[in-house]
Amino acid sequence: MRSWSDFPADNSDRAVRKWLQAKLSASGSPMCSGERECHALADRIMAGVDDRSRTLLEAMDRRYDESEMNQLAGWMDRVIGGEPVQYAVGWTEFRGLRIACGPEALIPRPETEELVSWFLEGMESLGHRAKGTPVRVLDVGTGTGCIALAIKQARPDWEVWGVDVSAGALALAERNARALSLDVRWARGNALEEGWPEWPGHYQGIVSNPPYIPVSEAESLASHVRDHEPGTALFVPDGMPLEFHAALVREAGRALTPKGCMVAECHVDFTRKVADCWQLEDAETEVLCDLQDLERAVRLIRH
Repeated sequence: MRSWSDFPADNSDRAVRKWLQAKLSASGSPMCSGERECHALADRIMAGVDDRSRTLLEAMDRRYDESEMNQLAGWMDRVIGGEPVQYAVGWTEFRGLRIACGPEALIPRPETEELVSWFLEGMESLGHRAKGTPVRVLDVGTGTGCIALAIKQARPDWEVWGVDVSAGALALAERNARALSLDVRWARGNALEEGWPEWPGHYQGIVSNPPYIPVSEAESLASHVRDHEPGTALFVPDGMPLEFHAALVREAGRALTPKGCMVAECHVDFTRKVADCWQLEDAETEVLCDLQDLERAVRLIRH
């Protein structure tokens, strides 16, 4: 724990941010490789204590006491040490929801927010919007539960399930559900096992952000991802880059109802192969591009 003399004499919001930025910049950490990254990390660390807007905090002359400064400094040290800021602070935002994060599950990412939008759009195109319409949705490989929880928030009448092979991830997802007062059902199971026997039988919607990075690409990932996020949620064998996507369409043939929608995030190099793999009777697929115009996901609509 640092002493008060280790902190800037000016404990205003603006001065503390500048102090954090300077410390991050001087650290030499790969996490802090440029001014923009240091500013973003400092802002994210500050939000861990008070996530109100900077304009408001400066207008109200927000000051930080010694306990808060020690908290900020501790998070900063962990980030400089290579830990993802979302793990250090303990949460991130996903479609307006505060999602607790930990090494049990992948960190929710902005690209996956688009996955939720694509899924909801696909469901709406099939008429699944009216209140009272029975709709059951399955999120496969739920991790923190961010996708399932965002869908439940957007469509409170729907029955939403989140499934994961990891007991730790499910415990984290359940904690997020309780904190957000969102009624999502959780089950443990392996998506690669045929039949999904312990899960409800049929769904109008299936959504997934499955593992899809070939193991050989691990060294190309940033160290804070490779060394801290769970490999079981990231990697697939080099010879089977579509193993989870193939399992999804195999089970969808049995479990996805007519007028059903399935969407999954994909590796940009394999998205079109996923679309080719996703062949079901009375169904069509489309490749979806993200805001950077990268082929990010595949959506299947079953008529």
